[in-house]
Amino acid sequence: MAPIPLPRRRAGARPVAVLVAALCLSACAPAVRPPAFTPREEVPLAGLPTGQAGWPEAAWWKRYGDAQLNRVVDMAMRGSPNLEQAEARYRAAQRAVDSQKAELNPQVRGLLSGTHGYSDVTLQGEVPGGVGTAQRIQLSPGHSWSNSGAAGALATWDLDLWGKQKDAVSAAVGQARAAEAERASAATSLQYNVVNTYFDWQAQQARLAVARHVVHSADDYRSLVELRVKHGLDDPTNLDQADAQLAQQRGNVAQLEGAAQLDLVQLAALAGVSPADLGPLNPVPLPTPDVQLPPDARLGLLARRPDIAAARWQIEASSKNIDQARKAYYPDVSLTGLGAFLRTYPDLGSGTRTDLALASVGPSIQLPIFSGGRLLAQVESAQAQLDTAVAQYDGAVVQAAGDVAQGVATLQMLDARRTQQDRQYDATVAQQQKAGDRRSKGLIDDRDWLRADMQVDQQRDARLQLTSQLLSANLSLIHALGGGYHADDLPALPATAAAKETTR
Repeated sequence: MAPIPLPRRRAGARPVAVLVAALCLSACAPAVRPPAFTPREEVPLAGLPTGQAGWPEAAWWKRYGDAQLNRVVDMAMRGSPNLEQAEARYRAAQRAVDSQKAELNPQVRGLLSGTHGYSDVTLQGEVPGGVGTAQRIQLSPGHSWSNSGAAGALATWDLDLWGKQKDAVSAAVGQARAAEAERASAATSLQYNVVNTYFDWQAQQARLAVARHVVHSADDYRSLVELRVKHGLDDPTNLDQADAQLAQQRGNVAQLEGAAQLDLVQLAALAGVSPADLGPLNPVPLPTPDVQLPPDARLGLLARRPDIAAARWQIEASSKNIDQARKAYYPDVSLTGLGAFLRTYPDLGSGTRTDLALASVGPSIQLPIFSGGRLLAQVESAQAQLDTAVAQYDGAVVQAAGDVAQGVATLQMLDARRTQQDRQYDATVAQQQKAGDRRSKGLIDDRDWLRADMQVDQQRDARLQLTSQLLSANLSLIHALGGGYHADDLPALPATAAAKETTR
């Protein structure tokens, strides 16, 4: 009986069986677990009063209408070393994205080589025969020179059937977006520090004007006391007290001048220039601090703070790294093409040559069968990075909430103090006016009026300090709310998505 031939389709079933076996092995990839920390969906703040909408705006410092301030901020934005470093990190992250995208494209590698060789062959041996009859021979065909050349090209294309390389691209994009947000964070911090330092310098200038007036009044007061002591109308100890008072006021002037100079040095450092290159800065009146608060900060804070946006993108990148690590269990399928040509002249001058041409193209499948725990370690490492990114995100949200809450409380406290300070200043001015009236009527001498005038200057200085504190608190709240930064394309948090991935 003739054997029954096997069906022809059985021969083509082997690649299918191999692919099925590969998919079964890839099913051993560990499931994605949710992060160890739960990302916060909103900032834990409540009870903030409503106020201006859309605050702060992007170029928020321009609302003060100070051309000097605008010039200094622009100078700092152009020459800050910190901003240049953040910009360099962002450019590096963008190039990393380009590098990962390039891995999706086919690539062709060429080979071109040539050799020139020399050979000298000598063959020695014995011809087999009977005992004692073996003959020793030696062949020496001589030396020869040879040339050979080869040219070839290898083309490969990873088909990325499972999207592992696309996940690597997404992870790189997440890192780039995080670097972009970090660049914005550096910019907002720079703007805040420049504006805050500039207004502190303006406050020092205003206080210096008051302090110099106090020195003038104290000097007049000392002259009056000296005159009275000289004529025996006052105790000499009064002159000592007047000297001490004058020295104290002059010390205050020196302290304020030093603080103002330090502000200029800090401004120059922030701008990356020397103090002389800052250009002329003239004293201008301090702006009225804005104590109005933005609408409920919980709703927009997650998109306003660049550090929160950077942390959110770090979570996105870590999630994609997990996907990439899991897909390392899947087989790599690629197309490979090879073409080569070899020509050899084994003996130069003999006219002989050997040519070899070859070409091939076809798929290639690589599957990890035993990795010694390497792939699992990569997945666990990616999971740990995700847990770290979520923890950092939660920390950034809590820190942001604390910054805003502290800024709001500080503003409210200083605003309440300003009301009382204004009343105290008005009362002191009223006393000065009454002292002036009594002085014009001859009821008191100039010493009492000068004391009243110096008390007004003291209250004026206290008002300036409080205004400076209010302005600084207002700037701090602007910075806590992102300094005009706003992102409307943040990725979703991974808690729900990770839970879905466990079904893979």
